[in-house]
Amino acid sequence: MVTLVLPTLVESYGPGEVLECVNGIICHYARGHEVIGLWNPKTDERKIIPPGITDDEPGYDRHVSVHGFGYDNVNDDYKVIQCVYYIYDPMELEEHALTIWQIYSLKCNCWKKLDLEMTKKKNVSKASIAYLNGVCHWWGSEFATNGLEEQVLVSFNLSTETFRTTSIVWLQENDDGPTRTLVVLNESVTLISSFAQNNSIEISILGEVGVKESWVKLFTFRFGPFPKYCAFRMGNKCDVISRINGDELASFDVITGKIVHNINIKTRRFGTWIYKESLLSFTKEIN
Repeated sequence: MVTLVLPTLVESYGPGEVLECVNGIICHYARGHEVIGLWNPKTDERKIIPPGITDDEPGYDRHVSVHGFGYDNVNDDYKVIQCVYYIYDPMELEEHALTIWQIYSLKCNCWKKLDLEMTKKKNVSKASIAYLNGVCHWWGSEFATNGLEEQVLVSFNLSTETFRTTSIVWLQENDDGPTRTLVVLNESVTLISSFAQNNSIEISILGEVGVKESWVKLFTFRFGPFPKYCAFRMGNKCDVISRINGDELASFDVITGKIVHNINIKTRRFGTWIYKESLLSFTKEIN
């Protein structure tokens, strides 16, 4: 076992939350403080990303939501994408909200604005984002032409800095308020939907970005009991991992169908994550 202690981003806040790990580089951020850091545990090299572009919008409260971190293999660059949105002060009778998308380049060490209108992620946790082969994915909700709310997957290409959306509205049938988790399984974008009422899980993969008919449901199985709002994760051997009872984890192998319980996670401490050494892969270093 190897103990990794995340560097502190904000003294009063601690190391923050891990957004993504790409090529051995961990991107973590302090929510509410607008501080984002990059860290290579192998070399212990670390970098605090400069603040994003700030616009003066009187009467609005400024908020930042980090949406993705990944590697641009065309330009050999690491990038972070975030949404800066301004919430209108209800005491004033003006426009309501303003949204600005920004992207950071490690090579240039600067931010720039994107002239795009994309759907923001559904929630603030990592459960709603995933990175795969130069594309950052997140899922969120938007209103269709019929006025009804539908869920979509947003796929942002870090090289071309363009995006496509894929409807996931079909997954909302017989919905009892499931917890959604976006992960990567066997080089495919995968959505895990967990239903707490009957302790069941559905795992679906996306065949082609932009084609809602290409979603394929791989598995439906019972796995629990687990907390209603507990997010799921994928291990490095096609296993679904979830917290089920306090400090207990359960792992389901999607290949063999076996379930392993009683994986203790009491070793996780504030600002400290413990990994098996075999899970670490460091191939890129921060310049």
